[in-house]
Amino acid sequence: MTVYMLKPVADSSVDYTAQAQRAVEMLEAAGLRATAHRVMLLSYLNNAGGNNHFSAEAVYDYANRNGNKISLATVYNTLRSFTDVGLLDQVTPDSTRVYFDTNIKPHHHFYNESTGVLEDIDASVMHGVVLPQLPTGTCLKSVELMVRITEKPN
Repeated sequence: MTVYMLKPVADSSVDYTAQAQRAVEMLEAAGLRATAHRVMLLSYLNNAGGNNHFSAEAVYDYANRNGNKISLATVYNTLRSFTDVGLLDQVTPDSTRVYFDTNIKPHHHFYNESTGVLEDIDASVMHGVVLPQLPTGTCLKSVELMVRITEKPN
């Protein structure tokens, strides 16, 4: 599932106290101090549900539209700190786009160059793929497949 905007704050079905507490627990477990901005942003990301891809700009726009004054630099720094401790993954499909991925399990992506949409591909598609021999003195860290697609011409 691909989502660029977070769900509205005024959602009566969401228990925001429980959501904030969950964010605090996740931050503490990851070794991060639970600052107001970190709790707010992690709560937003958790509220989106499922596996999603967000740009920092989309998170910034959403937060500010909903009355949470935060700078774009703070959003970038916070999302990168979440990535550093394993709460998010960072996906860079090209030199102009960076997405933060809530799916931190091994998986791959379709990237639509026409629309900028990033979609998950299950890691099992690589089952049975034989990799080339690694260079001497190295070990495999990960395999990440980015399938680039585009819209068909009319």
